Amino acid sequence: MRRAPQNQYKGCMRSSLRTLVLPLLAAIVQAQEIRALDPARTSAPERMLVSYLKSIARDQLAARKAEVAAIHDKEAYERRKVRLRAAALQMLGGLSPRTPLNPRVTGVLRRDGYRVEKVIYESRPRFYVTANLYVPENGQAKHPAVLQPVGHSTTAKNRAFYQKIAIALVKTGFVVLTYDPIGQGERRIFWDSGLGDSKVGGTTQEHSMVGWQSLLGGESVARYRLWDGMRSIDYLLTRPEVDGTRIGVTGCSGGGTMTTYTAAIDERGPAAAPACYISDWENQLEGTGPQDAEQQFPDQLVHGLNHADWIGLAAPKPYLIVSTDQDFFPLEGARKSFEEMKRVYTLYDAAAKVDWFHEPGGHGVPDASRNAICAFMKQWLLGKPGPVDHGEIRTEYEEDLNATPTGQVATSLGGETASTMNTKRFGIRVPERKPIANAAGAAALRKQLRVRITELTRFHASTAPLDVRAGSTVSQDGVPVQRFTYQSDTGLTIPALLCGSGSKLALYLDPRGKSAGLRADGDILSLARRDHTVLAIDVSGTGEVEFKRHDTAPWGYPQLVWFGLMTGRPLIGIRINDIVRGLDALEALGRQPRNGVTAFARGRFGALLLHAAVVDERISSVTVEQALLSYRAAGANPIHRDLEDSVVPGILGQYDLPDLAAALAPGPVRIVNAVSPTGRLLLRKEVSAEYEYTAKAFAAAGAPEKFQVALRREGEPLAE
Repeated sequence: MRRAPQNQYKGCMRSSLRTLVLPLLAAIVQAQEIRALDPARTSAPERMLVSYLKSIARDQLAARKAEVAAIHDKEAYERRKVRLRAAALQMLGGLSPRTPLNPRVTGVLRRDGYRVEKVIYESRPRFYVTANLYVPENGQAKHPAVLQPVGHSTTAKNRAFYQKIAIALVKTGFVVLTYDPIGQGERRIFWDSGLGDSKVGGTTQEHSMVGWQSLLGGESVARYRLWDGMRSIDYLLTRPEVDGTRIGVTGCSGGGTMTTYTAAIDERGPAAAPACYISDWENQLEGTGPQDAEQQFPDQLVHGLNHADWIGLAAPKPYLIVSTDQDFFPLEGARKSFEEMKRVYTLYDAAAKVDWFHEPGGHGVPDASRNAICAFMKQWLLGKPGPVDHGEIRTEYEEDLNATPTGQVATSLGGETASTMNTKRFGIRVPERKPIANAAGAAALRKQLRVRITELTRFHASTAPLDVRAGSTVSQDGVPVQRFTYQSDTGLTIPALLCGSGSKLALYLDPRGKSAGLRADGDILSLARRDHTVLAIDVSGTGEVEFKRHDTAPWGYPQLVWFGLMTGRPLIGIRINDIVRGLDALEALGRQPRNGVTAFARGRFGALLLHAAVVDERISSVTVEQALLSYRAAGANPIHRDLEDSVVPGILGQYDLPDLAAALAPGPVRIVNAVSPTGRLLLRKEVSAEYEYTAKAFAAAGAPEKFQVALRREGEPLAE
């Protein structure tokens, strides 16, 4: 009896959905139809940006390879090590001062031949590290020790996979310390008691949330990770059971990364056996590419720092590379690194101290690899060569290894996290701002900022041929739209549209692509109907040239951003050049910006436009809508969204978005519907407070009315 009304309701719903959705889809499709690229000339636009960066990376890696090949003695390699170690420390953001560890033991598990102590110590004040210490009970007073940093896992040190490595080592005769990394195990950074989980997601999401923010401060999230490892060695050295002259470190995956860093940077030089990490960037870039936030650095390839170099920094300490043949860290890369290091270790008369073990299998440490690690440590730390095989290993229930009562530091001890330490430091790191007395003062600021922008974003004006290629003209709702392309740099073709035929010139940037403003109610059409000719471009990696996963770069977008940073080419710097060259193309098409160009940007391209406007004086007026409030806000806020597009390493304390806006005085600047780092629409008074310096600069330049903090209603025409 009730079926008929139910069917009628469904029919109404379907009808309503068609009424609402189909016109929207039609508008989207209509906007998407205007494409500027010629398919005959551009076969794989989604690969363009990554191919451009790969070309740069290959040159950098080739230069590095030639430099290493030219080294024929230990002294020359030591000089290279000094340079690379300084570069590594700079990329990390330096090391912290040592502070009291304040260790405590919260419980003990006694097992056959060993015990497991649940311990907590502080690598920094109130920065608690939860760990398990495996101690042999074989009657000996002193034992060599092995540190085991672990890989990406929510249960971290408690996971059976990592337990087995620790138990095998303790049964071989080592004191073993394994600990939870930040964002994992008992040390979740964004733990929410109500959710019973992290606010932001899994382990890599936690690392990335802190990682992008750390870059703004000129640091790497690896700085926290490495320091935890070094302080963990400090803790081992306080233990009476440990022979401090015989220390090793081994870990898998992310733990392999930390093993590599610890062996390279810790001057105590532990013997090292990283598993499922060592490869070579030549091979890695053809595979899964950049990884988690702590596993690569800005300018890494600029400095010539490849996987093998981390091993070289530890030379001639004993070193075992452990690999599997189906890992996403390519086996061929591991082979290349091993062969290079075999030659380097030979310079030190220590060729026998570096070795490579590999076996079939996926990402991880199969039994044979675990046995090889134990045998390696046994040979070099116990002086007893020979195979090791402990057979089946029984592990503990995960919760029995917790060092805290609740299983989370956040709810048991509180204290600091990587996020709280970042926000406390970065939220107050603002540029030195000298008062601007007049328009000349604003011009002087602009000149200073151009230098800083060049230094930090690595913007450089390309000298490659512009190669403007005009296409056909179509009509969009009565507005003429000309397709054309130009070359931003060698290997980068930018698709563009010239919309309208008005006397005033405008530039339009939208992260959704140039066609977004061409919908029936779009901003581009609105401007064109108000006597503007609008240049709409798809900057590198967006719109028609949007990066997409493919067979030679099966990455996500954040990995692409990382790749740019590694090569010393942040995406924001590349895109500033895209804009500058777009204005050059406008002139090449006969549109001279005699009265300047009015520029508009939406969303995460707001920061990009403010940078470009300071660089290029042809941009005479700026409006940014729904843009990030400031970099300071991103440093002060624990959570952010879509920050990677705007990342400028080391920007905090150098300049910020309000400084860029101030340097544009007295030209009009409008900040419309500014948003927080999480995308929340901010109150006008919040934005005005952040841009107080900008307002004062415009007032000093005699144009207080030309700086506006504004709101815009949904559907309201874009103000000029």
